[in-house]
Amino acid sequence: MKEKSISYIKKYLFNILEEEINNILLIISKDYNINNIDKYKNKDNIKKNLDNFIDKYIRCLGIIKSGAQCARTRNCCSSFCKIHQKTLKFGKVIS
Repeated sequence: MKEKSISYIKKYLFNILEEEINNILLIISKDYNINNIDKYKNKDNIKKNLDNFIDKYIRCLGIIKSGAQCARTRNCCSSFCKIHQKTLKFGKVIS
């Protein structure tokens, strides 16, 4: 299986979540006769929670030269990308 980039995964998951939230809000608005449901759609919270999820479960836990977390996706069955599986020169993220 070919690994996808983090930006691809982020866009894919955001689209799924947004569609599901819209469906749920539509059902609620019909059941309870609510007209204006747009105020309950908060894309910023979805993106923030999605970023936290991706950082915790999808991004490599290796630290790069600048001291930031590696931006690559994890390798299958590992906490690190292919590069950081070989060496952790600058350490790893402690969660």
